[in-house]
Amino acid sequence: MNKYIHRHHKAATLYPLVCFHVGSYQCDMRFITQHLARIKDDPSAVWVYMGDGGECVTKLSKGDVYGQVLPPQQQMECLIDLLSPIAGKGWFGIQGNHGHRIYKETGLDFDQNLMTALRLPYLGTAAMANLVVGRSSYDLYFHHGIDSGTSIRAKVSKAEEFARFIDADAIFTAHSHVAMQIPLPPLLSADNVQQRVRTKMRTGYICGCAYDSRTGYAEDKGYPPLTPALLSVKFDGRVIRGRAQLGQECVVYRSQCDYELTHEYAAEYLGRGIHG
Repeated sequence: MNKYIHRHHKAATLYPLVCFHVGSYQCDMRFITQHLARIKDDPSAVWVYMGDGGECVTKLSKGDVYGQVLPPQQQMECLIDLLSPIAGKGWFGIQGNHGHRIYKETGLDFDQNLMTALRLPYLGTAAMANLVVGRSSYDLYFHHGIDSGTSIRAKVSKAEEFARFIDADAIFTAHSHVAMQIPLPPLLSADNVQQRVRTKMRTGYICGCAYDSRTGYAEDKGYPPLTPALLSVKFDGRVIRGRAQLGQECVVYRSQCDYELTHEYAAEYLGRGIHG
């Protein structure tokens, strides 16, 4: 794991970007572009890439390799085009399980190459990071997440697993495609010098997706559909009565799913592949 420090003077709104699944028929490009425009227009925005930007289905992995609207190379080109306008607000990236498929079969790392193209640090499987906002300091942990069941209870349970061994003010995970804030148990520790018990309040975030599972794999398996939703967390940097604040405010952005998914973007990148 790595530690990386980012500083904001007044306020910081963190946008975890995860599970876009560009290249799949279920990728909601309209929702993605609206969310990225939101980040571009937010002067306090900082974003972290948490994996699965591309669908990255291979012949040896799960999924329909022939059902992708773009092959992995064009998936990466599309992501570079999408994220380049806000690259200056990017912090770092970590790996997802879909991009890791490419690495396991070829030795080329999809997620690392994406971060290299955007000139952002790539921190591997997980990251410990410190966000300083004014005089407030937040320790954050990021991991793409682990496999979970189909029920919301199962998804929350898997996200809570990280609280057993991670000491951080906020723990960010994903993979299960839901977007929600979850309470985590306070962390108690003994301060033997001051002869007191310290209590650290912790918050968990499951960071959502831009994947509309009303069709595709979930429909085929009879799983309850999940629709696109991503979140942001605003970290308080105010000083009130001489005391630095440690507040976190979560906002969830949900697609209204009142339009059909179309994939006009695919023709451009497929054409680019054909014509060089």
